[in-house]
Amino acid sequence: MTPIVEALVEHGLSLAGEERVADVRVGLGYTAVRLESGKTGVGAMLRHLLDKGGCSILPYAGTLAGKKVREVVPLLRSSGIVEASIGLAALNALFQWEGPAEASNDDLVRLLRISPQDRVGMVGDMAPVLERIRPYADRCVVFDDGRPEEEGITETSLEQDLLPKCDVVILTATSLLNGTFDGLVVLSGRAREICVMGPSTPLTPEVFRERGVTLLCGRRFTDPDRLLRVVSEAGGTRSFGPLGRKVNLRIA
Repeated sequence: MTPIVEALVEHGLSLAGEERVADVRVGLGYTAVRLESGKTGVGAMLRHLLDKGGCSILPYAGTLAGKKVREVVPLLRSSGIVEASIGLAALNALFQWEGPAEASNDDLVRLLRISPQDRVGMVGDMAPVLERIRPYADRCVVFDDGRPEEEGITETSLEQDLLPKCDVVILTATSLLNGTFDGLVVLSGRAREICVMGPSTPLTPEVFRERGVTLLCGRRFTDPDRLLRVVSEAGGTRSFGPLGRKVNLRIA
């Protein structure tokens, strides 16, 4: 099967047309890209993967605004986390969800149908979600390569042993940026439910459904100006609440 990054890039290019990038903000928590149409998307910034070799992380900074979005989308293929984050944000701007929104973590518990017999695997520490679902499951195990020594975090080296035993798997959308998504989905093949979650989640059922994903949980942003400002001022997920709506999209 085509790697997920290639599938997302190809789908994005098919939708790009002559749309141009109006603004790019690279913050400490997220990157945001706004298109000339006003549509805006974000991509997480994995700070622990930043190249610290110099002060100019993006040599061509200052040249992205005005480019056709089809020139920016392929940056998702980059091994550099800043470029990949820009590419994902541009894709999410193109994929902006226009359907029903206003979902909640309570909806998530219902949609995942978690039972007292279920083992839940979470890749990426999403504490508010974990707190909500933990009372309904038999066991929850959390992996996060950016926080390997924190209490409650399991070593990612154990994913190969533990994920195949999980009934429900929740993957942060950052797995699209660090090159782990395809392998994690294979390891989760036994799971009844596979959910991709976070503001960086591309709301594109056609790309994820054939890979065994059953639920996409992302956001539709409705206040692009404030979103750009929040990202520029190092804001993250907890600052996004009033700037849009959660979307829980069952796709299988």
